[in-house]
Amino acid sequence: MKYQLLADAYAKIEATTSRLTITRLLADLFRQAPKPIIARLTYLTQGKLYPDFEGIEIGVAEKMAVRAVTQATGASQEAVARQLTRTGDLGSVVEALLKKGKTRRSVLTVDEIYDGLDRAARASGEGAQALRIAAIAGLLGRATPAEAKYIVRMATGKLRLGVGDMTILDALAEVFAGGKQARKELERAYNLTSDLGYVAAVVAEGGLEKIRKIHVVVGKPIRPMLAERLGNPGEILAKLGGRCIAEYKYDGERLQIHKKGNDVEIFSRRLEKITAQYPDVADLARRYLKATDAIVEGEVVAVDSETGDLRPFQDLMPRRRKYGIEEAVQLIPTTLFVFDTIYVDGKDLTEEPYQKRREVLTRVVKSNARFRMATFAEVASVDELERVFEQAVQAGCEGLVCKATGGVYQAGARGWQWIKFKREYRSEMTDAVDLVVVGAFHGRGRRGGSYGALLMAAYDDKDDNFKTLCKLGTGFSDEFLGDLPKMLRRYERSERPMRVNTRIVPDVWLEPAVVFEVIGAEITLSPVHTAGWDVVRKGSGLAIRFPRFTRVREDKSPTDATTVKELVEMYRRRTKKAG
Repeated sequence: MKYQLLADAYAKIEATTSRLTITRLLADLFRQAPKPIIARLTYLTQGKLYPDFEGIEIGVAEKMAVRAVTQATGASQEAVARQLTRTGDLGSVVEALLKKGKTRRSVLTVDEIYDGLDRAARASGEGAQALRIAAIAGLLGRATPAEAKYIVRMATGKLRLGVGDMTILDALAEVFAGGKQARKELERAYNLTSDLGYVAAVVAEGGLEKIRKIHVVVGKPIRPMLAERLGNPGEILAKLGGRCIAEYKYDGERLQIHKKGNDVEIFSRRLEKITAQYPDVADLARRYLKATDAIVEGEVVAVDSETGDLRPFQDLMPRRRKYGIEEAVQLIPTTLFVFDTIYVDGKDLTEEPYQKRREVLTRVVKSNARFRMATFAEVASVDELERVFEQAVQAGCEGLVCKATGGVYQAGARGWQWIKFKREYRSEMTDAVDLVVVGAFHGRGRRGGSYGALLMAAYDDKDDNFKTLCKLGTGFSDEFLGDLPKMLRRYERSERPMRVNTRIVPDVWLEPAVVFEVIGAEITLSPVHTAGWDVVRKGSGLAIRFPRFTRVREDKSPTDATTVKELVEMYRRRTKKAG
């Protein structure tokens, strides 16, 4: 398949904001593609080469890409850098430069583009930088201007199509599964494997029949089940049928542990492979997880080495570094509290009720001080739930996760089978929410030269986009403010990202990628913010009054952020209580 077909489709997708139009364009592309390349085509459209959990990224810095453009076009690095400063998009720069040059001599295929980018991604050791530059320059030297634009954007991780995974699933369902009504079955397969290219290849080859046979696989992380939130114990019990398992909610990092024989891999909530950051947890899983093959979930928590007390989430941050892990293991020991099992020795447990999964977990976890079951109690009254809640808080936990005894594991879904009950939820807006950074405003005075405030958004899982909720300018330390531009620079965009829905225009647009935890005084109606627009009141959205930054949520992806639906429900509960 000619890569030019992809470049033409990408240009049309980039020119529209209509999800229906994008779905149609993707569907047309899938219809033209030979089945053997459907997986590669899907990954490229996601802006990647492999599923995230493989950890293989092209990893070309913009300065390195400038050198590749220089080699391919003959322009000087200074000239390329000047144009890049002016346009903010190296893809547009190489497109303009090649339009002035000679016509290319050969046709590029999708496979050639994929293989060339793959060589760049896998280059390592001495001379890796030169190999990456040569691989990309080689492709650019044969590309048309339009093709080169998207090759460079792919190489630098800035494809910027604004195409969400659910939109790709819609297109696949339309072409290979009989229509969009089949999207839910494709989504289930994606939630169980976290591999959109794999799902695309399976449905292209065997339709829905083969999709229905997809099950949990050790080594492919499952998209985690998510919880709703309520602040009233009576409401929680009513939602869960009058009885629930009240499980301690630890202030740590959620891990998904895959064990196959003596091999252990650990994945984060964002499905990143982070085994190297928790070698102690991997060793504990080998010793105390008594199953040959298993997938379990748990919360890893920092522990005070002298007192044994649980420490806050922030103390785990040294584990996120590439270096110094051995020292961090010694200085900041951890305990893993296991709370669910998804697969054990050939048995997919996702369709089993939670109580049954818990029984299996009890059999396969040999508890000790550092690897043990999460504390829980089965309760059937408000008084019991309140008592367990207070015990959890006294033990250093955030609160409880209340779980339906009969609930199945809903991979990738947020539902009323699991409900978070934290101390903050019992008053107005002292509850922290997780919001996505989508824009920035230049600082003034003491904040000159940095960002003065950020535009924050919630995730709308219905429309698969991000809708604004507040401007965030307080809660930052001077040191953190100074580091903000560097932290966010790779996500800067010259135009509004396709999936950002806003009525406010910031000084700098940012691709939705970074999640911050935010608290505020209350949720109010807003004439300018788009979260919940027209839902509570015609012509109004929702906003957070007096928002304040509390921490970076490196463990959460943008689509794990607080949803617009949750915010609407939080607002309605508050106003109902006030009335």
